[in-house]
Amino acid sequence: MNRWYHPEFEKDLTAAAIYYEQQRRELGAEFLDEAEQAIEVVHVGAQRWPVRVGGVRRCLVARFPYVVRHRLTPAGDTVQFLSVLHGSATS
Repeated sequence: MNRWYHPEFEKDLTAAAIYYEQQRRELGAEFLDEAEQAIEVVHVGAQRWPVRVGGVRRCLVARFPYVVRHRLTPAGDTVQFLSVLHGSATS
């Protein structure tokens, strides 16, 4: 399965990590570790999560109130990673 990252995806990830690092030393790195694990889980089985509006699916990041938003291409051969958002900002 191929991967594609929206141009804003890394910015979302970095902004959240910076926020957590400002809260407590090393917490930003812990967030990145958990987010990377969620990304890998999605990559292996993107169909696991229910489809929402626009074909978007959401995977929760362990320990943190964030979701990895993703969808599959129509051919089903690529996972498109769209954003990493705080859970309160998603529907």
